[in-house]
Amino acid sequence: MFQSCGTNIVLPIQQKQFKMKQEKEIQEIEILEKEAQEAIFKGKKNKVIQLYQKIETIFSKGDNHTKAIISNTFVLPLTHLLEMNYSWGIDYLQLLPIQLKAEYYRQIYSSGI
Repeated sequence: MFQSCGTNIVLPIQQKQFKMKQEKEIQEIEILEKEAQEAIFKGKKNKVIQLYQKIETIFSKGDNHTKAIISNTFVLPLTHLLEMNYSWGIDYLQLLPIQLKAEYYRQIYSSGI
């Protein structure tokens, strides 16, 4: 069965492959977020910087969907953790690369409406 999207026709197989790609992306980002948390708790700043750079690369090359995934599954939970433990968390917040820091600022200064 075909589904029409404007002038393009998207096959159900392509939709399934796209959904599988999205799920794989989500899993990869969740794993990186957990690794970053572990590295933070163990005090491994070099490892954290490395993971931040990896996420920054994915973020800069990704489409809007990928950026939303990173924003919601990496930046948001990680920065909440670091803000709650501000005495040592500030050091790790300052290590965020430019685009991730911009995303963090976008989140904290958004109106929520």
